Amino acid sequence: MVQKYSEEVQSGVWKVLRWLLVFEFFLVFSNNIFNLISPQLVKEFEVSPSTISLVISLGFLAFGIFSIVFTILSDSVSIRKLILYSSIAVPLVALFGIVSDLSFALLISYRVLFGIAIAAPLALSIVIAIKYFDKLSAAKFFGYNTAIYQIASASGHLLGGYITEHLDWKWALMIPVVTIFSVPTIYKNLPEEEKSKKSSFDFIGAGLVTAFVTLLVMFLTFKMQHPILLILALVSLFILVVYSLKKDNPFIKPELFKLKGVALSLIVCALFYATQSAFYFIFPFILTDVYGMALTTIGVFYMITNIVAFITGMFSGRIIKAIGYRNMVLFGGSFIFIGLASVAFLSGYNVAFIFIGMGIFNIGYVLFFSGYLSNYTQLLPQGQHGVGIGTEKLVFQISLSIGTAFIAMFYSQPFMMTKIVDFSSNHQSAQFSNMTLLLMVMITLATFIFVKVFPKEYNRKSYDDTESLDEIAN
Repeated sequence: MVQKYSEEVQSGVWKVLRWLLVFEFFLVFSNNIFNLISPQLVKEFEVSPSTISLVISLGFLAFGIFSIVFTILSDSVSIRKLILYSSIAVPLVALFGIVSDLSFALLISYRVLFGIAIAAPLALSIVIAIKYFDKLSAAKFFGYNTAIYQIASASGHLLGGYITEHLDWKWALMIPVVTIFSVPTIYKNLPEEEKSKKSSFDFIGAGLVTAFVTLLVMFLTFKMQHPILLILALVSLFILVVYSLKKDNPFIKPELFKLKGVALSLIVCALFYATQSAFYFIFPFILTDVYGMALTTIGVFYMITNIVAFITGMFSGRIIKAIGYRNMVLFGGSFIFIGLASVAFLSGYNVAFIFIGMGIFNIGYVLFFSGYLSNYTQLLPQGQHGVGIGTEKLVFQISLSIGTAFIAMFYSQPFMMTKIVDFSSNHQSAQFSNMTLLLMVMITLATFIFVKVFPKEYNRKSYDDTESLDEIAN
């Protein structure tokens, strides 16, 4: 049950939540800037695209792991303290961005630190919304999150392209410094909590997960030329499994994977979101290498696709009522497949086809996101909604990290230059056509698994998952 708070307290907390939406804006803004300027970073640091992918993949990993860390720590440490520390850390890291162009190591350090610093306000905003407001008000806040995501994506692409071309990309990294003005509002309006519960966070388990993913990402980044990295990754995974089976309250809950369909459903999640991050990474390279487009122009067209996705999201509720949650996922998967096919078959032709493909792709992910989680939670018993959703979020973030490294591994590989479904005369388009074809295979496999896990009887046109909201916060 949600404890009732006075209107004065709730009014103050809403002011805090508005600032946390600003933090959400800057996370998405930063991610999209780095996706957009990846080709520019390749030239500046004189490294390969696969190496540049570390900037994105390690940032995703740091944010994903520490989102879970801060959520669990909130059981024993005041949420107010965690967010206050973060609201000071984020602008300090933003100031660090001014020197991130001096070396590639500094840039990687900036991305990891930014992911860690901004994880607390974003992860704990969900906990705050559920704690202080009724389910309808909390749901409205989650809707604002979706809107902010699309607005931030559009802004990151548009402003990122403009700033990079006319000033320098490092100045775009400085913009989140404005979050320092959130400190007085958070200090004044977010109630202090007394915490008596001792933390039971599994730091060893979290460390093993981080080691496994980091080593695997490094193995892919260096184009599988160092088998020792894969061996160490597999050793870390083995130790994690053995440790989790013996630990009382492990970071990864083994009992979750014993539930019918859960493991396969999480594979669906991993494949879909790995495909998303992979395509977002290679898309700017398609536009710069094949079409020679300027970053500002790319940013404008990107913005248009974000707006189209935002409009689609506004109607997602009506679509679900018409076709159901399961069919919504299949509908989204079809759009993603068509968007990828447009790029795979039409790279090297008019660039309009490529942007249309990206627009269709973005619409597909809005539809997929709207339906997937509701289907996944149907597999979870009432008492395991919180654990199940937390694990899904972790898989989501890890798959973004691995997806970027995976696709970057194929960039400029000689065997990728063979034309398979690319019929254009452009000499640069074949490798991108083939990469996109590979992503089509991943989406096809994910959709096949989804249909096996979720037969027609799982389709619902109305789904009340609000009963699990309190558990998500725990």
